[in-house]
Amino acid sequence: MRKMLSAAVLAAALTLCSCANGSGVTTPADTYEPTDTVTETGVQTAADGETTAEPDTTDGAVTDRQTEPPAERTGTPEIKGTVVTAPGEAIVYGTCEDNCELYVSADGYSCTARSDGVYFAVPVKFSRSVNVAVSAAAEGKSKSGEVTTLIKYKKNEEDKGVTATLGSRVIEKKVLPDITGENAFDEGEKETVAKAAAYRVRKTAEKAGKTVKIVYILVPDPLTVYPDELTDDMKAGIIKKNARLDQAVAALSSVEGVTVIDLREAMRQNTDKGKLYYKLDSHWTQLGAYYGYREIMPALGMTARPLSDFDVKYIDIDDTDINVYSGVGTGEMYESAPFVSPRFEALTPYFSGQEDTARIWSFANRFFTGMTSVEHGDPDGPTALLLFDSYGFNLIPYFAEHFGTFVTQPVWDYGVDYSLVKKYKPDYVIELLAERDLGELLSST
Repeated sequence: MRKMLSAAVLAAALTLCSCANGSGVTTPADTYEPTDTVTETGVQTAADGETTAEPDTTDGAVTDRQTEPPAERTGTPEIKGTVVTAPGEAIVYGTCEDNCELYVSADGYSCTARSDGVYFAVPVKFSRSVNVAVSAAAEGKSKSGEVTTLIKYKKNEEDKGVTATLGSRVIEKKVLPDITGENAFDEGEKETVAKAAAYRVRKTAEKAGKTVKIVYILVPDPLTVYPDELTDDMKAGIIKKNARLDQAVAALSSVEGVTVIDLREAMRQNTDKGKLYYKLDSHWTQLGAYYGYREIMPALGMTARPLSDFDVKYIDIDDTDINVYSGVGTGEMYESAPFVSPRFEALTPYFSGQEDTARIWSFANRFFTGMTSVEHGDPDGPTALLLFDSYGFNLIPYFAEHFGTFVTQPVWDYGVDYSLVKKYKPDYVIELLAERDLGELLSST
């Protein structure tokens, strides 16, 4: 399997797996060990390989015994590498036939997973050095042979802060409290969120000299959209799913003059439309951002462009934040992701900055500088000030087209620069906030 940029369209598939914990094994083995082997297990057939026809009672004839041909065998997967992510935890990644069920085993540990198209990244748990075996089965085919790789155990291994879910998705561990509800706001914090939003309503009106619509766009984490990928351990830790997100919606919605756009249902209802979140990056894809945009615009009294106004193509990428966090680096662990380009002449330059490239952040760096940017889209559109974090990169190109004056402010303290409100007198002050960053609502005035 190549490691070059591919323009081939690859189907995005959710990784559904069920894992059983046991003793397993690992240490970093980013390349094949000399002991790596491929074991052919033999073609598997139906239970007895034969079917017998019922007698035809009309004339007493009996059909001949029929033997079903054996199913075509699935190709043996290829392990591209392994990475130890914490003591006793690792990820094995590689390629296989398109949309395979994967079988992973290592000294008492077993995992059954789905590949992400032709790529896989599966979790392994272990307590001593062992060989990990991986086999695969494509739909309508028999199980492949096994490929094995050695993973060595080190009890002092650095915890890289990432883990694999029951899918070919690698996530940052810091988002797990969003799912389990362990980071829920207390009563005082809920009150603070509401007070901060109310202050923003008053302050923007004072600086703009008019009423300004305050909008919060809340983008769910990937596992909020794909809950079927939760492991048994993750499910066991749930106190109340997405408690903090529920609390944020309620607290913000209680403030007069505030509009809250909760994108959870919009994202969940479109998971069959393609890959909405990267599997090896912590953000939504350009396609996912489109479905967010399509939900946002009507809430602002505007009409979103139909998807038919855009071209969507899947491209192999390797330059993702999870590749960096995991220590794998670029050129090793791949996925296929949707890139979106307009079929129309864009009014703002944001689409032209997006390139079909394996470097998914290259287009964003142009305006991700901490500097304010001002662009002009629809001359009849309203004026908006958008406060955004990294989730804004893929949303801004769609969004900007609809505003006469569109002011963007990259923020990491999530506070409004009221001098911009005074200067541009926006109709909207909009904050885009990912679920993982809801704690910033406590101070984002």
